[in-house]
Formats: sequence, structure tokens, C-alpha cells
Amino acid sequence: MADLKFGQYQLIEQIGRGGMATVYKAYQPRMERYVAIKVMSDELLDNEIAVKRFVQEAKLVANQEHPQILPIYDFGQHED
Repeated sequence: MADLKFGQYQLIEQIGRGGMATVYKAYQPRMERYVAIKVMSDELLDNEIAVKRFVQEAKLVANQEHPQILPIYDFGQHED
């Protein structure tokens, strides 16, 4: 997976997978930091309800502060 790019991020390794998405450890060169990137499964991209749920989850978690919850800095769509 070395040098695999996802927008501005360099994907390092897969660190988790669920029914809705895969989570990767990534590096953000511009900020010189490691981040987690959650990528929605390709099979769900045409499912409007799943996409809305994914966005809703991002917004909900972004407003949480807890030592066991990673902060969300951004979310969006990459290519298609």
C-alpha cells in the first residue's frame, strides 16, 4: 500500500474494516501528521440512505470530545 495516494493523504495501511467502510492509517504531508481516513465501501456509494448516514455520523462525531474518540477534522468526497 506504500505511496498510495488518496487526495492529499498518503495511505500507509488498513487498520480496520466494517460493514460500511474501511479505515486506513494515512499521512498528511502538508500538516506533517498521521491521521485515520475512513472510506465508504464502493458497494454503498449508490445507496442514498447509506451516504446520508455516513455524513450524519461524521457530523455527529465531529461535535464530540472524548479521549476515546478521534477528532474529525474534515469529510468530503474524493473523485467519484
